[in-house]
Amino acid sequence: MDWMVETRVKVRLAFVSIFILGIAAGALGVSVYYRGIDPGRPSGWTGRFDRERYVKQMTEAVGLQPEQMGGLNAILDGTREEFLALRARLRPQFDEVRQRARVRIRGILNAEQQGRFEAFVKRWDEERRAEEQAASGAKAGRRAP
Repeated sequence: MDWMVETRVKVRLAFVSIFILGIAAGALGVSVYYRGIDPGRPSGWTGRFDRERYVKQMTEAVGLQPEQMGGLNAILDGTREEFLALRARLRPQFDEVRQRARVRIRGILNAEQQGRFEAFVKRWDEERRAEEQAASGAKAGRRAP
C-alpha cells in the first residue's frame, strides 16, 4: 500500500515539473520570437513615419529597382504634403478635444496640482509645436506613408 502512495506522489511531482518546464519553455520561445521579429524596431507605433525604414523594407519586399526610387520619393513627398494639409485642417478639432480634456483634468486637481499642471501643459505644448515645425520643415521623410 505504501508503494502506491509513493508512486502517486512521484507521478504528481513529475506532472507538476513537466508543467512548470512547459511554461518556462513557452516564455523563452515567445521572448526569442519577439526579439527576432525586428530587434531595432520600437515596440508599438510611435506616431511617426520612418521613411528610411519604410523605403528599405519596401525595396526588399517588392524588389524596387534603383530607377524606381525617384518615382517612389516623389510619391512619398506628395503624400507627406497631403498629410500636412489634412493635419492643418483638422488641427482646430483636435485642439477643441484637447482643451475639453484639460478642463476635465483641472476639475480633479487641487489648487497646488493645477499650478503644476499649467506648467506641464505649457512644456508639453511647446514640445508638440517644435515637433510639428520639424515635421513640416526640412525633414521631408519623417511623417508620411
